[in-house]
Amino acid sequence: MISKFRPLNSRPLNNRERNILRLALAVALLLVLSNGIPALQSMYQDRSIQIEQLLTDIEREQRLLEETEQWQARAAQTNEQRERLDDMLFESGTAPMLTASIQRLIRQHATQSGINITSTELAETESSGDWIKLEQSLSFVMDNQQSIMNFLRVLEQSRPYLAVQDFSMRRARNQFIGDITVVGFSRQNDTGEAE
Repeated sequence: MISKFRPLNSRPLNNRERNILRLALAVALLLVLSNGIPALQSMYQDRSIQIEQLLTDIEREQRLLEETEQWQARAAQTNEQRERLDDMLFESGTAPMLTASIQRLIRQHATQSGINITSTELAETESSGDWIKLEQSLSFVMDNQQSIMNFLRVLEQSRPYLAVQDFSMRRARNQFIGDITVVGFSRQNDTGEAE
């Protein structure tokens, strides 16, 4: 036989007990409201800050993804420019070797353009930081005035690069005589030698 569960004290609550129970519920509700609501507000604010930070991070990541192609293009352009600039520099171990390289290249371009070099001065080198600048002055003779234009064009297109720093020319009878100063550049490595 199944018996119904019956509380030990089945009598109904009197008014005093009900008032105590109501007061206990009111105090519990007051404690929940005074402690629980600020805790909930703090959790809500923390959550709002986290969501705002996540949205900022997402926006930043999306912007970086959108700019990836632009940065890759810039990097490729910078590398290409660096290779072009490296191609314009002379590579040599020491200043005398750099001087010899520049003189050889100038003579080659002069011969190709129909110009006869009559004399070359001692090359002057100047260092600044890890850069070496070499100035080479020379005198030339030519029969055809067009040869100097060809020579200047070849120097401008020369790789390694040769810049014309100073130029003068005069006519003497049926020839043109002139002087030119050409500049070349190189970089020094850590040991002080030119690269």
